[in-house]
Amino acid sequence: MRKLSSILLIVVLNSAGNVVADKAFPMQAELVAADVYAIITPSRELPNPENRGWNSNSAFVVTKAGVLLFDTGSSTAIGESIKKLIAGVTNQPVRWIINSHAHGDHWLGNAVFKDTVEAIYASEQVTKNIANEGQTWVDSFMRMTRGATGQSVIVVPDSLVKERTEIVLGGKRVLLFPSGSSHSPGDILMWLPEENVLVAGDVVYSDRMPSTFDSNLSQWINLLDEIKTMQPKAVIPGHGDVTDLQGVIRLRNLLQAFRKAVEQGYNEGKADYEMLPDVTKALSAYKPHYSGLAEKVKRDISQVYLQIEAASFH
Repeated sequence: MRKLSSILLIVVLNSAGNVVADKAFPMQAELVAADVYAIITPSRELPNPENRGWNSNSAFVVTKAGVLLFDTGSSTAIGESIKKLIAGVTNQPVRWIINSHAHGDHWLGNAVFKDTVEAIYASEQVTKNIANEGQTWVDSFMRMTRGATGQSVIVVPDSLVKERTEIVLGGKRVLLFPSGSSHSPGDILMWLPEENVLVAGDVVYSDRMPSTFDSNLSQWINLLDEIKTMQPKAVIPGHGDVTDLQGVIRLRNLLQAFRKAVEQGYNEGKADYEMLPDVTKALSAYKPHYSGLAEKVKRDISQVYLQIEAASFH
């Protein structure tokens, strides 16, 4: 056991050999590949008082010149725990951050790393959305968690990813590429070609029903087909446990089934609320694998309906 602070943090190794930070959040650094770690939340819920806003995953890569951190969590408090967890793995500071998309549970911890970070990468759309809607996310999470997330400081990305871009950070090859606004406008993914690991953000959910309210569902399905051809050995999702190619295929089939069921209801002349029972039934085979499926379908079906309706005019 390595004692970093008698009050704030204890870093230990669990039975799997993963570094664990025992503080406000039950975080552990799960080794996925050489120098590549996943930080997986146990929560499969939206931000709430019980999980204190920690409902999304992060990942980090240790290089010879610093740490690359993918997504920083829902609050300054979560970012602080991530920072301390990383300190239990390496004495290298966080030099680079990637904000996968503009939903607040993935970037509100940015400010914690401002003393060491050299660049925060994001797409132009995500950068604009964080700048324009950041306080809305802070307020929303404060309300949802009854104040547990606190008043996080908004730090906007400063390095734009406009197209597929390969960069070398601390000797580590990294490919950043836009998703085509699959899950949300401007979201990006990170591919580590030498490790054969995909860090997907919310483009991949492994065991929680995806949020599709902000998506382009057809593009999302097409992107998952492309990811299949990449044959990733491991995929770190935005929500859920670390998965693999089979997890990508199952998610693709779920989204395709969702789109197909809504399209069928639309062709039958039904309104979104009228087709809800049939759509939910059509997805019943996926319910054991994706928590919150019925609730998410009910919330998001109107958005999928509008996409089907728009496509019918082309």
